Amino acid sequence: MKWREHGRQVLESLAVAVLLWAYYAGADFLHRHFLVMVPAAVVGMLLLLTTLLLFGRVPLWIERGLQPWLRHFTLFLLPPTVGVLAVWPQVRAQAFPFLVTLLLATLIPLYFGAHAFRAFSRRWPR
Repeated sequence: MKWREHGRQVLESLAVAVLLWAYYAGADFLHRHFLVMVPAAVVGMLLLLTTLLLFGRVPLWIERGLQPWLRHFTLFLLPPTVGVLAVWPQVRAQAFPFLVTLLLATLIPLYFGAHAFRAFSRRWPR
């Protein structure tokens, strides 16, 4: 029985990976042909957000399929960290503007994300 559960989780994770790749491919296509001024990553996030809003919630199979990815989420932060370390002398030379930008890039989305969460949690209580 444990193997059956593990197999289901692997299939759900694979389905989520294929779904995310499809959103990436669609966003890249839209970016290249129609929305040149908007980065493909932003287009993809907007497509995914629109789909989730149409569903009204995150489908259970997506939620379950993302669980193994979320357990290892810190691994997604390794490439940016290595990139910063690779250009460390330039970052250190511009430490103040870099820290201000980093602080604003963290606090502004956090502020708007909290307000969006509050608005959506009122609209769709669990």
